[in-house]
Amino acid sequence: MKKLIVTAFSLITFGAFAQDTPSADAIIEKYLTAIGGKDAIAKIQDLTISSTSETQRGTSETEMKFKFPDRYAMSVYANGNEVMSTIYDGNKMKSGSSFGGGNRPPMEGKEAQMAAMRSNPFSETLYDKMGITRTVVGKEKVGDKDAYKLELATADGKKWNDFYDVESGLKVKTYSMNETPRGKFENNVYYLNYKKFKGVDVMLPSQTKRSAGQMGDITSEVQSVKVNKGLKDSDFVIKE
Repeated sequence: MKKLIVTAFSLITFGAFAQDTPSADAIIEKYLTAIGGKDAIAKIQDLTISSTSETQRGTSETEMKFKFPDRYAMSVYANGNEVMSTIYDGNKMKSGSSFGGGNRPPMEGKEAQMAAMRSNPFSETLYDKMGITRTVVGKEKVGDKDAYKLELATADGKKWNDFYDVESGLKVKTYSMNETPRGKFENNVYYLNYKKFKGVDVMLPSQTKRSAGQMGDITSEVQSVKVNKGLKDSDFVIKE
């Protein structure tokens, strides 16, 4: 009898949650509206984001360039020297690092496309094209506020979680489990202090905090954002 009561209570609780919870697509739509809307996003042809980061190894500078819909480049500098880089030319993605791994073969095709999508600041707009399934799995606290927890999954089974603030609709956290040659580690990214930068009609998080395995926590602060400056495909050429 006690088990029956517990089961009935669980079903009632789940039913109430289901009735009160919007669909995954509605949550994503609210987020896109909160940051400025799909029309404003569609007007962005290219985007350059410059930021500084504080790590256990000191201060670094990062420049990310996007030429939509399918070009991406990222460079990380320390003491004026490039220490990490990634380039996606629309088909191949090549990454290098002065810490090792500079001779890794480039990713190609769907694998590279998926990695580029995860770096896209408006990745939610690509979910249908990329065949990403999305499911609401519950509510959790992020900081002191409630957030909807979504599970995102690729066709080949890779999964991660995004968290969207219940009240504001803004994405506040991403959680993933990453596999490396040294084993698995959790990766949490927090998106903080959304704002519109000069000349940009879409809000972006001005600060992110992330766990980075052996590198410890990384806190990044956006210093400048440039939009529609005429980036060319030639800015995203992989040098063999």
